[in-house]
Amino acid sequence: MRQFQGTKKAVTTLGMSAVAVITSLAVAAPAHASADISWTYSPDGGAKGWFDADVAGWTGAEEITACDIKSDGFAAFVLLRDANGNRIASVRDTGNDGSCTSTSSNMITDERSVQLTVCTDTGGNVFYECSTRFGWS
Repeated sequence: MRQFQGTKKAVTTLGMSAVAVITSLAVAAPAHASADISWTYSPDGGAKGWFDADVAGWTGAEEITACDIKSDGFAAFVLLRDANGNRIASVRDTGNDGSCTSTSSNMITDERSVQLTVCTDTGGNVFYECSTRFGWS
């Protein structure tokens, strides 16, 4: 009978330890590593944009880039928003001249969900042909 009681105590202790481990795993918030959003193209192929979640050499900084890649008289517009759809930053590029336009700063707290929207800008801030992708700052 003593052997059974000792086994019961060991099983109870093991069970309580397992519950503690499971509870600590359930309570811990998931961590998301910063993740760039690679080149994203407008559906018409006239614009592309990029989100750099960690600019090399600049702690906490992010960068967005817009490139006008079609000779159609329109521009490329790139918009970065937070998970609630609030504007964080935007950049516009015109001319399809082989270069792009970027902006860099500490735009948003690290490890936050972001949306990158790339559009063709027909002028006067009229956007069409937009694509959106998601990432982590």
